[in-house]
Amino acid sequence: MNNQIEHLKKQASIILNLYNTKNYEDVVSKGKILISKYPNQLIFYNAVCLSLSALGDNKEALKIIDEALKLTSNDINVLNNAGLINFNLGKMKEAEDFFNRALKIVKNFPDALINLGNLKLKEGKAKEAEVYFNNAIKYNKMPAKNEIIYMALGNYYMQLGEFEKAKHFFVEFNKINKTNTMADKSISLMHKYSKKDDPHLKSMEEKLKFLKSTKNSTYLIKEHGAYLLHFALGKAYEDLGEYKKSFEHLLIGNKLYKENLNYTFKKDENLFLSLAKIFKDGIPETLKSHKKIIFVVGMPRSGTTLTEQIISSHPKVHGAGELNYLTEGINQYLMKENEFSIQTIKEINIDKLKLIQKDYLDKLNKLDFHEECVVDKAPLNFRWIGFIKMIFPNSKIVHCNRDGMDICFSNFKNFFPAKTMSFTYDLVDLGKYYKMYRDLMKLWLSKSKIDIYNLSYENLVNNQELETKKLINYLELEWNEICLSPHKNKKVVATASLAQIRNPVYKSSMKKWQNYSEELKDLQNLIEKI
Repeated sequence: MNNQIEHLKKQASIILNLYNTKNYEDVVSKGKILISKYPNQLIFYNAVCLSLSALGDNKEALKIIDEALKLTSNDINVLNNAGLINFNLGKMKEAEDFFNRALKIVKNFPDALINLGNLKLKEGKAKEAEVYFNNAIKYNKMPAKNEIIYMALGNYYMQLGEFEKAKHFFVEFNKINKTNTMADKSISLMHKYSKKDDPHLKSMEEKLKFLKSTKNSTYLIKEHGAYLLHFALGKAYEDLGEYKKSFEHLLIGNKLYKENLNYTFKKDENLFLSLAKIFKDGIPETLKSHKKIIFVVGMPRSGTTLTEQIISSHPKVHGAGELNYLTEGINQYLMKENEFSIQTIKEINIDKLKLIQKDYLDKLNKLDFHEECVVDKAPLNFRWIGFIKMIFPNSKIVHCNRDGMDICFSNFKNFFPAKTMSFTYDLVDLGKYYKMYRDLMKLWLSKSKIDIYNLSYENLVNNQELETKKLINYLELEWNEICLSPHKNKKVVATASLAQIRNPVYKSSMKKWQNYSEELKDLQNLIEKI
């Protein structure tokens, strides 16, 4: 009996060590065997489900945690993890229920408080989020959890535009975890580097030296976030005008991160080809909807965040941020294993479109807003314009466009953890993806039944008042002067533009790629062929 207990303890220790060192695939493979062998040991369910989530397979993670829930209804870690997986799947109500169930068992359980804070922040309920985060600090008795709380509070204040408060918590995070690089990347977004001996720049260089010198450098560089340091240093050296050094860091950061991805450009190519085939014969108006939704679409880094801030400054409009509701619905009801289950528009099942519409509106109605209109600013929704026309025929579609080289290079120098952005870590992939985007937009614009407003980023920043008035007029809203001050909009912003958007509209971001013209010749050749 004692031997069995010792063996179980040893296996649990192995699994925890694998999880803590981010060997998620090993945790899943070994953990599933251990679940079969020890079906009552919750530690294995928790480790496997969290590892699956880290690998991006939240649907499989949900199956594992559901098995754990059949064993117990009062384990706070199982309940918290169930909430986390549901949150990752966009099931906000279910997630909140699980977090609250954990808190009923252990009042002020820090993990659940942090996760509820992140959930409320995602829903745009900033004040509620702040209460949960502060309670997590107040009631946490485990110093090891402080770094998680500091990171959450840093992200919270950063998204609100309160950068000094955000930096404070990120600095505190760095004091606890001297090798993790997440806080450094966040600080770089908010910080303007004006001298070579900038303390944060020096600290990042020292941290990178340590990561390179460690005996376990491969693990630290790939898994512990050295790529984030390279992105941050790329930004710092751009601020200092050292463009060659900046590009060297950006190139390494992108290369390191891409090595962690299981991405093939062919998947995106097949998706675009399928869309062109499905909608080649037109787009019928299919459903009715009375909800006034404004879809702001375009390539990422084309001015979509600025556009949303302008529109949502209007007192009758709520900016909901980058919603994944439409993508989730299309994936669930019209696709199988990342491929469309239909070949032509005639094959689309109307009942499935109704389900997509219902799911979207149900999720939208759970957000905290009372305005007449709502902005969904998920840039990659440009892929779904045909479906938007069928599901929400009275919606408004604002297509943001910008100089192709500015778009592509801006994507390359920013870090996007979302899997849908995997094309941004290689300049060739970026150029080819941009071409597919342009071709698909030509298809949508050729369809007379689709009303798309084209908003040029360059025209907007050069003629802000004129272009803003034209935009507001297209949206059928009465003019309001506040729309000329998007930097005063207090809504939460979680995109790579979170720092720029807190300043008045400026022109200095145009043609920035020209500082890297030598390094970007191949990309320029690709773009010029379009």
